[in-house]
Amino acid sequence: MKVLHLANLYAPVIGGLERSVATSSEELVRRGHDVTVLTLATPEARGDETINGVRVLRVTSVANTLLPRINRDPGKPFHPTAPDPLTTVAIARVLRRERFDLVHSHDWLMYSYLPLHGTPLGLPHVHTAHDFGLTCVRKTFSRHGRECSGPALTRCMSCASHQYGGPRSIALTATLRAHRHRGIDSLTAISSSVAAALRQARLPGDLPVRVLSSLVPDGLDVLARETPRPEWLPDGAYLLFVGQLGPHKGIHVLFEAYERLVADWPGPDPAPTLVCLGTRRHDTPPVPPGVLIRHDVPHAEVMAAWRSAAVGVVPSMMEGMGQVAVEAMLAGTPLVASAAGGLTDVVEDGVTGLLVPPGNVMILHAALLKVLTDRLLAARLRAAGYQRGLDFTATRVVPQIEEVYRACVGTAP
Repeated sequence: MKVLHLANLYAPVIGGLERSVATSSEELVRRGHDVTVLTLATPEARGDETINGVRVLRVTSVANTLLPRINRDPGKPFHPTAPDPLTTVAIARVLRRERFDLVHSHDWLMYSYLPLHGTPLGLPHVHTAHDFGLTCVRKTFSRHGRECSGPALTRCMSCASHQYGGPRSIALTATLRAHRHRGIDSLTAISSSVAAALRQARLPGDLPVRVLSSLVPDGLDVLARETPRPEWLPDGAYLLFVGQLGPHKGIHVLFEAYERLVADWPGPDPAPTLVCLGTRRHDTPPVPPGVLIRHDVPHAEVMAAWRSAAVGVVPSMMEGMGQVAVEAMLAGTPLVASAAGGLTDVVEDGVTGLLVPPGNVMILHAALLKVLTDRLLAARLRAAGYQRGLDFTATRVVPQIEEVYRACVGTAP
């Protein structure tokens, strides 16, 4: 099968969505498919190339040519909730030049394809919701640190203005709420939480949503075992957090819980260090004394750090799925995570990890202390978590993607 993926960003840009698209694309190639990824050009990657057997086409957009100031981060071109004229023309050019069996979109770049779907260039179209972006312009489906009750035009504009500013918030929200998303033939979501939020998006009434989890590469467990322990890690026991250092990831809750842990630590030895691997943001709270923060850590070292951690912590306020939790499990890390969004699909409380209410400092503190002081519990969580993590590897998930492709090609108009 010849597949055209549409993704706003791709390698060398690294994030959960980008890793998932790259992993599925490379596994599809390994299984004999012809895969092309069409993505936006960036300052670091402007031209076409082939990466691990996947052909990558980089195209222009208004955001990366005529209006570069629309991008908060110049290295990550922004695609709006409306068609980008330059990108639509570029997609049409590719579809005229080559014959594909299927288009698989992954984010708002889809909006530059939808005008073509009902034309002779249109193809069977699968869309995967990797986050809450079809319902929420902030893509988090959270409001004031809690799960959102649902979209409403004026409320969404006000909420999104903190992220995008007033004018862009109005434009993005209005165009998202105007979409009916006709032109999606098959819709998948990476977790039951994302699927539930899609019910509040504006979709064709007869369009079913299939939950098909995000995925990680095979061999992460081997990578964690074989990568030497990074020298920058503390000598003693440590807790590990990986992700953006922002309130949406619950970092403020973790910092407060950690301060309590240090103050109440029962043993004669010093309390474990908290290690945070991620990028500071404008809203990162003050960092408590003794917390180690590292940026731009290579993925192999992240996996090695997971393997040596006494406890892994994923305290997100809301999470589409939580690939970071899967990576921790595959490294054999006992996990404490928020019972938020797609994390409840990944972690079974008391079996593959401990789940805590998002935002609850006291319960997070108690859960961390419990895993740190109960070696039998930690060992059980390590073993069961590892087995659960295997369910999200490419070998197990990509055959399900192929099944979706076959059904879409067989039934799409």
